[in-house]
Amino acid sequence: MSSVATSPEVVADAAPGADALRRVLHWAGTLLVGVFVVSVYVFLYAPLVVTALFSFNSSAVQTLPLAHFTFGWYRALLHDSQMQAAIFYSFKVAFTAVAVAAVFGTIFALLIGRVGFPGSNVFQALIAAPLVTPGMVLGISLLIVFHSVNVTPGFLTIVVGHAAFITPLVTFIVLQRLRTADPTLEQASMDCGAGYLRTFWHVTLPGIRVALIAACLLGFTLSMDEIAVTFFLAGIQGTLPVYVWGLLRFGFTPEVNAAFTLIGSGSVLLIVIATALLAGWGPGRRARRAATTGRRPR
Repeated sequence: MSSVATSPEVVADAAPGADALRRVLHWAGTLLVGVFVVSVYVFLYAPLVVTALFSFNSSAVQTLPLAHFTFGWYRALLHDSQMQAAIFYSFKVAFTAVAVAAVFGTIFALLIGRVGFPGSNVFQALIAAPLVTPGMVLGISLLIVFHSVNVTPGFLTIVVGHAAFITPLVTFIVLQRLRTADPTLEQASMDCGAGYLRTFWHVTLPGIRVALIAACLLGFTLSMDEIAVTFFLAGIQGTLPVYVWGLLRFGFTPEVNAAFTLIGSGSVLLIVIATALLAGWGPGRRARRAATTGRRPR
């Protein structure tokens, strides 16, 4: 049996070529990933950017090229009583639904993360169901339920519908925070004589406060943008998305672009704040880092 020997010169000459090829492939892969990420963000935020551009266009015809820069549609929004009523109604529904979801979501998270009981996995799946159920299915189902108990569609039905899919969001965000927290602090509090409510208020709640605030901000944005569930549960007064949906049948002015530019910009801002809080950039970050490194915060 014969063996083929490779000379050191051939290996030395091949190594730089292989390294160059790996660098080219690495940069090509990075470029492709970057292009893909940018494309996703363009797909998500291009409609909002276009809406904002047309909200500053002086022409009522929404076509390119743009005519002249103006704040006239924002001034018209301030004098449109029906549009203002829809916006304030949306805020009212969102605040109420988020408050309800915050209470029940925290209770469910504590039941799963601290109490524990047989069948908790099934309970989590049942809680998550409204969050993944299509809005049309959830809206029709709730409408049938409310009709069977003779509840007239209106503010109460919309709040229940929105709280149905915001509560799971709050539950799982708070539950994730509870799972990373140290339960011995709560046990020590109760060993010192504090009851369940006092322990929750002084120990548990400060630990989950940032996660709860972030979950409420995300739930608020979902409530402000929801149309499928609201469409089936709204009575005489509709939220802003439902009101604009009604305008689409007869045509609308760029005043609607101004309204949705404000709402969309506010939603993006709330999402950024919630993401920053969940990423650990919220209050107490220095204290958490000091606790991790063993140094006193300045």
